[in-house]
Amino acid sequence: MDNFYKILFQHETLYRVQEDIKVAQALIAEAPVLVSEPAAEPIVPKPPAPVPAAVVPTWAPPPQLNHKTLILIDESPALSPSNTIFLEKVLKAVNLNLDGVDILNIAGSKQMDFRAVLQHKQVHHFISFGVPFIQINLEIMMNRYDPKRIAGVNFLLAESLDIVQADDKNKRALWGCLKKIFLG
Repeated sequence: MDNFYKILFQHETLYRVQEDIKVAQALIAEAPVLVSEPAAEPIVPKPPAPVPAAVVPTWAPPPQLNHKTLILIDESPALSPSNTIFLEKVLKAVNLNLDGVDILNIAGSKQMDFRAVLQHKQVHHFISFGVPFIQINLEIMMNRYDPKRIAGVNFLLAESLDIVQADDKNKRALWGCLKKIFLG
């Protein structure tokens, strides 16, 4: 059964709910036992082993943001020189520069909770290069290169900078989205 869950929920974190485990244990304890031969000793049911409580992730608050545009990346250990140059060109095309946006590299950092950032309307444009929004505790289901405006914030999910930079199809898709968001 574990392999089934691994295939079905490949990259998702699954949690067990205590009540479901107790119900399953009760059903197992009540199930009839088929015995083909009489047992020499009486069968005594074993008490169920204690089940550890579900682990609830703790979310760290995001760092202080200074600009209305946030770019999210996941590059270890830091943004490569070629990706920095590429990102500069992308931003320049929509009348922005590296100094006018917040760039957050989440590589190796704790899980962050960006819900407060959105509630306080600190960010107007949220561009993620290869980082699913669920990774920062935002339950936003999006397709890549399909920008959405939610509660006054433009969201864009794109491939990682390495992938965008290497593929003209991704570059065109990114450019089309950025024109729609920034140049109207």
